[in-house]
Amino acid sequence: MMTTDKIKLITNYLLFQIGWFACVLGGNHVALIATVIILFIHLLWVGSWHKEKQVLAITFLLGCAIDSFLGNLEILKFHSQLDDDGRILPLWLACLWLIFGTTLRHSLDWSRTHKLYGAILGFFGGPLSYLAGSKMSDVTLAQPLWQTLLVLAIIWALVIPMLQSFSQAWLNKQLTK
Repeated sequence: MMTTDKIKLITNYLLFQIGWFACVLGGNHVALIATVIILFIHLLWVGSWHKEKQVLAITFLLGCAIDSFLGNLEILKFHSQLDDDGRILPLWLACLWLIFGTTLRHSLDWSRTHKLYGAILGFFGGPLSYLAGSKMSDVTLAQPLWQTLLVLAIIWALVIPMLQSFSQAWLNKQLTK
C-alpha cells in the first residue's frame, strides 16, 4: 500500500508534468490559469506556503532572469505578438518556472542531498525540456543547435544544485527557529 508521502510525491510530479504541457501548449492565458490551479492544489495538499514561499520566489526570479538573459543574448527567441524583437520572456515561461519551484522540496527533493545527480539531471533534462518546448511553442533555439543545447546543459547543471542549496539553507534556518 502506498503511503500518503508517496502519493504526495507522485501528485507533485504529475502536477508539474500537467503544468509543463499546459504552459508550453496553452500559451499565456492557459498557463496562468493552470499555474493558479496547480499552486492551489500544491499548497493545499502537497506543500505549504509557509515552508516553500522563499524557494518558490527564488526559483521564479532566478528562472525568469536566466531565460530573459538568454532571450537578450538571442540564445532563446520568443515570438510574441507583444514583442517585435522576441526578447521579452512570455508569461507562460515565467509560469513554468513557478511550477518547477514546487518540485524542489518534493519530487526533486532527492537532488538536495545528491547534488551531483541533480547536476546530471539538469545537464540532460534542462536542454531536453527546452528542445521539446521549442518544438511545441513559440520559442526558437539559436543555431547551431548543439551549442545552444550545451549552454543550456551547463546552466541547468548549475541551476538545480544552486536552487537545492538555497532550499537546504532555508530548511536549516527553519529548523533553528
